[in-house]
Amino acid sequence: MSELLSHAQSLETEGQIPQAIQVYEDLIRDGAGSETLAVATYRLGEIYREWNELFAAQRFLSQAHHHDPQSPEIRKSIDSLNAHFSENRETIADQMSRQNSDQIVSLFRIATGIKLVSMDKPTQAYPLMKSRTKIFPNAAVAKHLLTDISITEDERNSAIEFLIEKKWLVNSQGELYSITDSGLYVFYTELARLHIDNLAFAEAVECLDQAFWVDSSQLLPLYQKVICNAALEEWNKVVSLINELSTELPSEIDAVAFHSAVAESFHNIYQETGDDGDKERVIEACEEVLRFDKRNRVISKLLNEYQDQKRWWRRK
Repeated sequence: MSELLSHAQSLETEGQIPQAIQVYEDLIRDGAGSETLAVATYRLGEIYREWNELFAAQRFLSQAHHHDPQSPEIRKSIDSLNAHFSENRETIADQMSRQNSDQIVSLFRIATGIKLVSMDKPTQAYPLMKSRTKIFPNAAVAKHLLTDISITEDERNSAIEFLIEKKWLVNSQGELYSITDSGLYVFYTELARLHIDNLAFAEAVECLDQAFWVDSSQLLPLYQKVICNAALEEWNKVVSLINELSTELPSEIDAVAFHSAVAESFHNIYQETGDDGDKERVIEACEEVLRFDKRNRVISKLLNEYQDQKRWWRRK
């Protein structure tokens, strides 16, 4: 049994269910062996059945059976779920219809929020997008629940069309649609920006973590996390991130905010270590800020603590 699987099961035992779901999904995405995949998909099926998300439960239990067709435990769960479907058809049909409508509402709010951000209306966008994080505590849950949503022609409003045009919502078969990874990435990165604008840095970090989980090839969330963690005075986390990142910033990152965060973080680390290397990082970061903003008083004052000689931007 892999360490990752053991970790997921420990999280589940501790009641950290959304976190466990994400680790189980990591195992599926990474292409673990059949035995591990059988356990991971089986546990996902059981979790979603307990949450009364019966279609998601059915989907994962079917996958578990595919990975381990001889498992009596998996077979028993599938038979139990099938019996539940047969015995409660009308109730389940009503429940599924309500849940499907709720999922369409979620897609509508996500799409409308993103459109409002693009129209420079963040105040209206923020509550719409923020409300979805309570329903989808992380990207794995969002991915699993925003799958195979039945959307008829009558229900394809402007928001749904917007997601389809952007290829953030794709048609799988018939009238069934699922959100794409790229759609989830945009949702979490845009919501993170809104959190930052509202000084909700801890919430922004959570969104940036989800964005990076969805697409680890995109490093923008890590650069944004540097700024957020500095605002939260998480100096060691900033330094740890800095050591993983290139000095060439993405164009979307505010260079002054980024280098100010680096300067402040290494300044606080230097107070503890007294290390010359940390001191040099403070000076370098301060000089980078002043290259973009010569009148930055806070950074000028900080640099004065570390450098007595005449500054390079004042030399002739």
